Amino acid sequence: MSFSALIQPFPWFRYSRKLRERILSPRNTGIFTANEAKERGMRLAVGFDGSIQNGNAISLYWLVDPDDGVIVDSKFQVYGQSALIGAADAACEVLVGKNYEQARRLSAELVDREMRDKQDSPAFPWETAPHLNLVIGAIEEAADQCTDIPMAGTYEAPPAPEITEAGDGYPGWDLLPTDQQTKVLEDVLDHEIRPYIALDGGGVEIVKLDEKKVFIAYQGNCTSCMSSVGATLSYIQQTLRNRVHPAIVVIPEL
Repeated sequence: MSFSALIQPFPWFRYSRKLRERILSPRNTGIFTANEAKERGMRLAVGFDGSIQNGNAISLYWLVDPDDGVIVDSKFQVYGQSALIGAADAACEVLVGKNYEQARRLSAELVDREMRDKQDSPAFPWETAPHLNLVIGAIEEAADQCTDIPMAGTYEAPPAPEITEAGDGYPGWDLLPTDQQTKVLEDVLDHEIRPYIALDGGGVEIVKLDEKKVFIAYQGNCTSCMSSVGATLSYIQQTLRNRVHPAIVVIPEL
């Protein structure tokens, strides 16, 4: 993408409502100093990406628990367009409570999903991809400064995203053959569930579909995480009920 394309303004109406609110009233602006981190007994990690000369730059500040690598607070400073402000603020919100390895797995798509008004409508215009990628680059640099911190041997994932939008399900799902029903379920898993589970280094697959019963198997870190039968399971089931059918029951094979 050319320099002129990178710095051109974006029509305000193409941002989601949530994103516009974050841009106008960001919650996580500021910095942490080395003295502040020392007083709180935390590791200071600072990530930077972009270029002021080119019109867009971000500095990301973390306070990281030196005992388990969990990010206890996150702030940012940016120089650039409104899209960068919104992306940085949304990322800071997601990062708190995650450890630095989970932070590495944060994707631009996941940041976008945090700012969507509706699950099918992107929050950021497609032209803002470079701005989202600057945030991801700053996260990578900050995480690189934490690799010497040992992470906890057992880890319980933070609560899955709160579902605030009631869905209408998938029209005619009851009438589809089993293979097509499974395909619909897989599509929802791919776009709305697996990206969040991947933050915890885990995965989920459908083992069997028996009418409205969806049997799943966890992979990776999810196999030993208490949330796999708590918050994570609840999030998977509620998402499938909203997006596919209200009577779906998700059963994990542990």
